[in-house]
Amino acid sequence: MFLLLDKPEGWTSRKALNVVQKRLKVRGGYEGTLDPFASGLLLVAVGRYTRFLQFFAPLLKEYVAVLELGRETDTLDSEGEVVAEAPVPDLSEERVREVLRGFTGEIEQIPPRYSAIRISGRRAYDLARRGEEFTLKPRRVFVESMDLLFLEGNRLGFRCRVGRGTYVRALGRDIARALGSVGHLVSLRRTAIGDLEVRRAKHPHEVKGEDILPVEEVLYWMDAYHLTGRWAERFLKGGKVPVDAPDGLYRVYVGGEFVGIGESSGGYLKPRRLLPV
Repeated sequence: MFLLLDKPEGWTSRKALNVVQKRLKVRGGYEGTLDPFASGLLLVAVGRYTRFLQFFAPLLKEYVAVLELGRETDTLDSEGEVVAEAPVPDLSEERVREVLRGFTGEIEQIPPRYSAIRISGRRAYDLARRGEEFTLKPRRVFVESMDLLFLEGNRLGFRCRVGRGTYVRALGRDIARALGSVGHLVSLRRTAIGDLEVRRAKHPHEVKGEDILPVEEVLYWMDAYHLTGRWAERFLKGGKVPVDAPDGLYRVYVGGEFVGIGESSGGYLKPRRLLPV
């Protein structure tokens, strides 16, 4: 069903998944790739449940980052080459908090050049590695909260809770510039996906079969809906069925067994994604 992994710094997300697949002798997938330099929560679906990973994308993700001021790198993290340097002004915690508040709500963000965004069918990071010139357009992203954790010398730590498509590396770049300098992230850790927290996660080398979580615990924000008889049969064949339920997504059960996710709209429940028979 689902696993919560604590991806180590220096690992690719794919490596973390490969270790788990080999340990548990299962196939799987994950939602929300973490950069190799980053650590933290990686949500893995096992076997047939990979088809439900798409439903986690809208959940807010929480990160803890450390931003170093004075130098900006091409990757916006500690693995890149320095491309800009600037003095670091005298900063107070009050001033930093004021700047951080300016990055909450819906904001415009230019993604990093080293990102998986496609430009004419090619990944931006491939173009960047080849030294090709290209332009990334700003896009709207959502930042629910931004909190200062510490300010020490030319480094500051912050915690943010962000929506899909938000690059924390780009947030670091823009925060540094708003503070009158330049900067890059020296550490980044994902601490939560929705209400799923990294403190419950296991290192990939420590994961066991009993760590697999049931669908009810992971798709916690969806209410359950139980179907019986001909309505259950129709739903499992892809048809919509009449329901007395508010509009929204539901975990659907037949005979007490989870069969997939349905969407209620206008008094009808239709399948969004079903487990294969």
